[in-house]
Order: sequence, then structure tokens, then C-alpha cells
Amino acid sequence: MNNDNTPGNLSDSQQPLDLAKFTLATPVEVAHHLSSIAKHGHMVTVFANRGKNFILTRLLDVDYQGGRFTFDWGADEDTNSQVLASERNVFVCSPEGVKTQFVTGQARRVTVDGRSAFECDLPEQVIKLQRREFFRIQTPLSHPVFCHIADYPHHPMDLALFDISLGGMSLWLPSTGTLGFDIGQQYQNCAIELKPFGSLALGIEVRHRLVSRMRNGNDAVRIGCSYLNLKPAMETLIQRYVGQLERERRAMLG
Repeated sequence: MNNDNTPGNLSDSQQPLDLAKFTLATPVEVAHHLSSIAKHGHMVTVFANRGKNFILTRLLDVDYQGGRFTFDWGADEDTNSQVLASERNVFVCSPEGVKTQFVTGQARRVTVDGRSAFECDLPEQVIKLQRREFFRIQTPLSHPVFCHIADYPHHPMDLALFDISLGGMSLWLPSTGTLGFDIGQQYQNCAIELKPFGSLALGIEVRHRLVSRMRNGNDAVRIGCSYLNLKPAMETLIQRYVGQLERERRAMLG
């Protein structure tokens, strides 16, 4: 999504300008926001090893003076070991619907109240998305829409859309262990059929990853993507498709 994202590198020189107004960049702001997440017990997903491993956890404590924070130990020891070995970790959560994402360095194992926990240095920056600039709507389950990725390594892949907007779209990965689709990764040869209006031929860039707990208890990964090489005619097509879905939604509710 255009604004539901985090850059692969949060350095000032590479950060997209449209994210500047959503960035908490002072230690006080960062610590205050993470303390609020910890206080309210919001679930947080931590992606490690370039997204190959993840855990669902909660922030335990934020130490502003010490410049560090702790979060819960995971249920699977093998995954915990992978997180400890990861030199870069991406944290994602949505407290009260406000997308929060930040990157840390390597985690350390500590003891909190007699139990194992993770500890990390406070991040230098936190992306906190105050609102969505583009109207976004879920695609219908009865008529699923797929993004055909022709340049996925080894073989083409079709991913089902979860939602779409003029700023981007989110896609379901077929399994939590699917290779690729790391944050910042681009796929240049993609096609999306938006019936009855036409098809899009463009590229996508992965901007965030989010783990969802399904009704059957299994975890599924959804990736948010921004568009690459989006032309005005394609924008018009997306607007028409989104408008049609919204009209159909309102008709069903009415």
C-alpha cells in the first residue's frame, strides 16, 4: 500500500518523502509510542531473517533511559533461536487500526520476572500511519482477483488479492513459508485482471508483511504492495473497479 508500508532501509537518504509525515524520529516519541503498545497488550508480529521466520508476541517493557525494550519469548524454541540469530528484525502491529512498523538490530535473550524474553535496542525511527490516504476496499470472495507474477523465480505465481486501492493492494501468500516477497523486493512483470474493466500490466514492490490468525487457528501472511510504473490509464481503471465494488457493497447493505 502506498502508506501502509516501511522502507527496506529507514535511513534519511533513502526514506520515501511520503512517509516523512508519518515518521516518529525522536527517542521520546519512539519510546512513548512503544510504551503505549506495551501498556495495552497489542499483538506484534516480528519478522526475522528477511521474513523467513516470524513470531507473534507482545511488548513487555520500554526503558527510555536505557534505550531498550523487551518482548515476549515465543512458543517455539527453534523459531526463538532464529530470531536471536537474525541481525535485522521488522516489527509490525496495528494498535487501534494505526499501522505501526519499525526495524531493529539483533535481539538478546534476557530474563524478565524469572522467564526468558527478548531485548532489543530502541529503534531510531517508527513509522506510524495516522490514516489512509486512499480508499481501500476488499475484493469479493465470490469472484476472486489474482495477481499473476510472471517473474517470480523458477515459476510464475498467482496470488489472491485481499484488497485494492489507488495506492496499492495486499495479497495473500499461499503459505507462511513461501520464499521471496521480502520487504523492498520488486516484481516487474505482473498482471491483474479487473473484470469487466480491463487488465493491469505493471510491477509491484513489497512494502509490508502482516500475519493474520484465521478462523481455523492457522496463521496466514498478507503482503502490502505498492505499484510500479502505474500509468494514468491504469489509475482510471483501478478507480472504476474500486467504485464498482463500493456500489455493489452499498447495494447489499441497503
